[in-house]
Parts: sequence; C-alpha cells; structure tokens
Amino acid sequence: MPLSDSSLVAMPIIIGAGPAGMRIARQLARYGNVLVLDGDTESPWATEARPQLLTQFQNARAQAGVHASLAVPLAPRIRLLSGRKVVHVDRRRCRVLDDSGQVHKYSQLFMAPGALPIRPELPGSWLGGVQTLYTRRQLDNLLNSLVPNTELLIVGGGLIAVELATLMAKRAVVTLIVRSRLLRRYVDPKLGKRVAGRLEKLGIRILEEAIPKRLLGRHDVTGAELADGRQLAAGRVVLACGSLPDTTLARDAGLRVDQGVLVDSSMRSLSDARVFAVGDCAQPPWPVMRGNIAQVLHMADLAVAAIRNEPLPSPPEGQYRECRLDDGFRLVVAASHQSIESGALHSHHYRYAGRVVSVTRQHRSIVAFQALLPYVQARRLTELWQGRIELSRWEWGSLQRFVWLPPRRQPDPLVCHCASVRLSAIHAAIAEYGSNPAMVCQATRAGYYCGSCLDDITTLCGNSSWWNRAARWSTVAVILLVVALLGLLPAWSVPDSVLATDFTAYRLMTDSSTREISGYLLTVVVLMTLAIRGDRRRYWWHVCLGSTALLLLPLHSLGGLASGSGFSAGLIGLMLLAALSGALLIVRRRLMWLRSGHLAVTLVLLTATLMHVVFIYQY
Repeated sequence: MPLSDSSLVAMPIIIGAGPAGMRIARQLARYGNVLVLDGDTESPWATEARPQLLTQFQNARAQAGVHASLAVPLAPRIRLLSGRKVVHVDRRRCRVLDDSGQVHKYSQLFMAPGALPIRPELPGSWLGGVQTLYTRRQLDNLLNSLVPNTELLIVGGGLIAVELATLMAKRAVVTLIVRSRLLRRYVDPKLGKRVAGRLEKLGIRILEEAIPKRLLGRHDVTGAELADGRQLAAGRVVLACGSLPDTTLARDAGLRVDQGVLVDSSMRSLSDARVFAVGDCAQPPWPVMRGNIAQVLHMADLAVAAIRNEPLPSPPEGQYRECRLDDGFRLVVAASHQSIESGALHSHHYRYAGRVVSVTRQHRSIVAFQALLPYVQARRLTELWQGRIELSRWEWGSLQRFVWLPPRRQPDPLVCHCASVRLSAIHAAIAEYGSNPAMVCQATRAGYYCGSCLDDITTLCGNSSWWNRAARWSTVAVILLVVALLGLLPAWSVPDSVLATDFTAYRLMTDSSTREISGYLLTVVVLMTLAIRGDRRRYWWHVCLGSTALLLLPLHSLGGLASGSGFSAGLIGLMLLAALSGALLIVRRRLMWLRSGHLAVTLVLLTATLMHVVFIYQY
C-alpha cells in the first residue's frame, strides 16, 4: 500500500481514545492541535467509559442526558480519527503509520491503548454466543442478544464477573464458574463468602474450584464441560477472565516492556523521552490496581504536567476498586501504596446486619479496608480513607458495634471519586454552563466512568425529569393540605350538633372497633416507616407509608382519644410535625439537619404512640 504523507506536521499524537487518552487530548487541546488515533470505529463512545454493569446506572445516565461522549462535541483542536489502528511506530523519524497507510508525525507520542481481555485457550471458544467483556459495546451486544431464562455461563471470579452476574440475575439463569475462590485477588475468604451468599440469594449458581475443559456445540454454544466431567447447559458464555496490558505496539517499537510499558514517575518511557505510556498499558514505579479509573486519570495528568513543565499533581490515596451489588450495596476494596510503618498498623473485622468491614488503621486513621456496605456508608468510609481523616471515638464506636458511620459535614466533599471532582467544581461548572447536567459532566468529566455520582449531579443541577418534579411537588402539596386540615380539627369528639348521629361516616369514626383497628394500623405504619430507609430505591415507599399514616390519623382521632385531651393533642402534633418535615425532605433531601430532625421526630412519635397504647389498656 503506498504511503501518504498528508499529516507530516508535527503535533502531539495519542494512540487510544480511552479514559487516559481523551483526558490528555482535552487538556492539551487548550494549547494547540492534538491528533487522536483509535482502532474502534465508534470511539470515543465505546472506549472512553468502561462497562457500566447496572441497569440503575443506565437509567440514571439517560436521565442526566449524558448518553455518550459524542453527545457533546469535542474541542475544535482535537482531531479524532476513529477506526484508524496504528500498526507501526518509527521512533527514529518520530512517525506513526496507521492501517490505512497514512503517516503521521509526532512531537510527543502518548501510548494509551489500554488492555486486552484475556481469552483462554479453551476448545470451542470460537463458537457463536461466546464473547469477552471489556468494552461497553460488548455489554450492549450481550444485553440485546439475551432472551428471558437464557442459560448464561460466566467464566471468571473477579469484580467484573460478579458485577455482571448481579446485573443478569433478573434477565437470565446465571452460573459463575470460578477456577479457585470467588474474588480471591481482592478480598479475604470471609468477605468472599459473604458476597457469594448475596449472589446465591439472587439465584446465581456459583461453582468454585471448577476448571472448564471445553465448550460444546457445532455452530453456536450449547454448553460447557468441566474438568471433573460435569456438563452445564448454556445459551451464552462470557469469558470474564481479566485483562492484560496491550504492549504489542510498544514492544515492536523497541520500548522497554515488562508487565507493561516501563515508565518513570512522570509517565515518560525509560527508552525514549518523547514517548509516554499512560493507562492500563503502563507500568509505573509504584503498585497499581488494574481498572482503577482514578489512577488512570492521574497518570494522564502526570504526563500533561511533564509536557508543560508544571509541578506534578499529588497522587491519589492508593489502590481503589468498587463493585456494585444488589439492593444498593457496594463491595469496596482500598489499599494505600504509600510507605507506612508496619508496627503502627492494627487490623479489625466488624460485622453487623449484613454489613461487613475489614479495616487496617494507623492510630485513628484508616489506611486500607475491604467493605460490603450500602452506597452511602461505602462513600463515607471512602472519603475518610482518601483524606486520611482521623475518626472520633463516637465514629469508631459506631463502626465497631453497628458497622455504621455517622454523617460528617465536609467543607468541600468529593462528588465524583473517579475523576476527583469536588462540590465546588460542580458549582463552578453550573455557574458557567447552566443547569444542563450533560454540559456540567463534560466540563468536569464527572460521571463519565463509574456513573454512581450522576444522580447527585442531576440533583445539584436541579434538572430532574418533569414527571419526577411533578410527583414531588404534588405530593408536597397534598401533604401540606392534609396537615393544614388536620391541624384545624379538634382533638376531641365531634358534637352531635355538627353531624347527625345517624351519619354513616361519623358513626364509623366514633365506633370503638374502628378506632382500635385504625390505632393498631397507625402503630404498624409508623414502625414500617422507621424500618424502611428513605434512600433512592425505597424513597417512594417511604412517602407512601407517611401518607397512609396521615389518612389513618383522622379515622382514629376524630372520634376521641381515651388518654386525655392534652396528651392526644401532643400526639397529633407530633404526627403533623413528622409529616411536615417529611414533606420538606421531598424537596430538599440533601439537608442533613432536616433528615436528622425528621428521624428524631419519628422516633419520639413512635415512643408516644406506644405509651398511648399502654395507657389505653392500663386505664
């Protein structure tokens, strides 16, 4: 193929349109032209974000309006050539050759091809219905090809395999084939068994110490045979066996390669000062955890700072990975890569009500942990670890006894842990670009990687969907109206001069059996309201229970309360105060003092209700 020298003006060239490559491109585009080459025809949509393996995340992403990187135009100085795979690097002449035969000259070369999924040499892996899982497009293909009750085999026991199994549990019959132990590389055996137990409750079958021998089928896969002779039926097979750094191009170019491309502390290659390696393909002089987006983006910032002769940014706290499970739980693994005095370290293991934490502390600071926690608790623990914040005695006590961390007000909390975007940066982007979540995410790069912060960004922008806003405000209006009406009603029985004694509704409300049944129901509703957390997944259930309590209140109290008018008026006042604070929380859920006040009022209401029941039966 004849060579074409149509792009021989030297400029920074980036190989790969993944998270690290696009991070470098957007930063260098502020100072000049940048060329990005990627072999994927759908880049950066299919390459910049890693597979997001939860349906809740996909719904939140669509709600926020951040469908893909292509939804927002790239900077004018970024020239992106999708579907152009680099096949050769000429370091002596500072040129690269793509698969179309075109030559490009570079001033600095940034190699960010990422990693390649491991495809084990398994007989039958070429059959139809067998795939790996590394890009978001591969996940979309899997979701589109599944039919209900499909037998899905997942070969692998890492975080991606566990997260995929959780997502597919409601779509298919899932079986996990693990060669050794589930999550052996990430967590200890105790926590691994806890995760396995949660997966089995979802109907996921886990086969540990199982080695696949071959895949069965003629054209499409129909099953798998294990080394011990067992055969499993399968309609789809996913090989989630991890990934290895893509060092093929670097090795052919003569760069020093070990487990990745060897680089120094500024991500500059040890073989060529004009070549940088960033992302999963690089091997920096400190330990890394593959798939940690925060570290990948930090590598990109280091390379840009070296080019601009700027001070190197401070590194992230350490190695960090997160896996989303069912019911809003997160499996979080964090470890520090900084040198720590081993004599000052203490390890603890805490467990309570399905929540599990294994922490390593130095004095009162957390330096490493493994946790299976709800999202809010996992986020609080991560913030304390990232900031090396010393925990108070109250926080350590609650963590030891209840595996729960009380809320702590941060002056500038992290909103996006992957991109290290804080609340002040989100507010600055809103002030500059308006309340469009897509523009805020594009300006700050928050929400483009793991997606767990998109709901928070949407709330900060005040730009939730119209039906969600309508439902909230209509619920608030109805609750305030009911509170106002009940506040005007007397706490004693309605006299006969107001309503005739043969009026059906009046007779129903003054009937002793009706008051007793409604009183019991009211107590049960208050107990259920305390038991069900008002988080994102159970938010509307919480609202429905509070509304049911308001409807039961006039049915029970209009006919008279037997324990005295003063106590009755106080009980009704507590109920109205709880409903009023709950209505305000519908609009302003982020106010910590309002949430604490609502919980306190509800606890006092429960205590007063139980006292009321005791007084009735005592007197």
